[in-house]
Amino acid sequence: MEAYSMSRQRMKDLIEPYYMLNRITVGDDTSLFARSLATQLNTNLLSIPSGTSCLTWTIPDKWVVREAYIETLSGKRIADFAWNPLYLNSYSIPFSGVISREELLKHVSSHPELEDRLIYLNRWQYHKNHTQWAFSVPQSTINNLSEDSYRVHIDTSFEPGTLDVIDWVLPGNSTDTVFFAAHTCHPGQVNDGIACIAVLAELFLYLRSLPNRHYTYRLILGPEYYAAAAVLQYGNGIENLRYGFYLDMMANSLPFSFSRSFHGNSYADRITRSVLANYDTDRLDAPYRSLYGNDEMFYDGPGFEIPTVCLCRHPYLFYHTDFDDLEHCDFDKLEESLDMLKDIVETFETDNVPTRNYEGPLYLTDYNLYIDPKIDQRGYAALQEIQILMNGERSCLDIAETIGVDFLFVRNFVNELSKHGLVTLSRSNAATARSYLQAEAMK
Repeated sequence: MEAYSMSRQRMKDLIEPYYMLNRITVGDDTSLFARSLATQLNTNLLSIPSGTSCLTWTIPDKWVVREAYIETLSGKRIADFAWNPLYLNSYSIPFSGVISREELLKHVSSHPELEDRLIYLNRWQYHKNHTQWAFSVPQSTINNLSEDSYRVHIDTSFEPGTLDVIDWVLPGNSTDTVFFAAHTCHPGQVNDGIACIAVLAELFLYLRSLPNRHYTYRLILGPEYYAAAAVLQYGNGIENLRYGFYLDMMANSLPFSFSRSFHGNSYADRITRSVLANYDTDRLDAPYRSLYGNDEMFYDGPGFEIPTVCLCRHPYLFYHTDFDDLEHCDFDKLEESLDMLKDIVETFETDNVPTRNYEGPLYLTDYNLYIDPKIDQRGYAALQEIQILMNGERSCLDIAETIGVDFLFVRNFVNELSKHGLVTLSRSNAATARSYLQAEAMK
């Protein structure tokens, strides 16, 4: 098995050449990025032609931009797609002509708070048969538009294309699958998508290097919403998806936040709460889809209800602006994000249900497990509580939640007991132990 070593440079190399590409739902730049990524990860693509129905959605045509600008009649450029793809609203229709200042102002948008910034507007790629065009222009530029007329030129077209999705499966001993996802779209944005892809690529290189995996892990990377619809409609093994994590805004300086799955107390929610308790967090536990809201609306939506947690750093000041760039990518925080994801995986992989093979409180000093209550009163008391609860009905995570201690404290104690044959460990029901206990309590 190939050894894994985290590489900040590898993450930067995945972001830098691609973040300024015109990465929209279906486009040549999006496909270029996905195909390059598939080559780097040595995996295949799920490619769906435009016009294909996916659930109740339809894959849109490819949007091609050859040129788009606003200029004065003397030729001074006001906005140019060539400067930054955010200048042109995604999926704008073609237009060419001289229009009045009043008419132009109906077709420009600016950021409501940051007057010198471009704003990313992308809703048209989710709407069928729209007939509009528009530009993003800084408010400071709009304030200086003093001429009576301006020339607008938008050379775009809509053509057949393909939606390209990374769908990489790393098999485990169990077919029960935990998936991680992020989006490949959003041109000119770093935190919003592509930095999340960089950290997930590292996570899956790490997972691939493990000599043994209990769960199967699946990496899903594609354009927002449409990738989820395509995978759920045409992907293999969807019936094995048990839990999911969607990443957004993972490379800025804010603390971690997460929004719950729809039902709010799934095994994935509980693991997330347990792990993030060891990190700097802000809104630790927000309602379903209340932070950014992305493809969890599909995976954890009607007909599927696969518990899916959104992991993010919120609220990001430069969200959907041209300042969401490489300069504002915090690689220290991106590395911390990788550590957090590995902790989530470790919890999935090592949460067992212990059954005690002895009676009475253990003579802890014989096993070098004694904690002096004068030094750590809570730890000393917790060892007794753990022993009582190791009855084959609770996982280590259940026990940790019940007595209010860290999961790793419980797991490490249980693992030491296992080395001496003092407990029997079961993997088969770790994820369902809590639901069993709740059902018993309701009787």
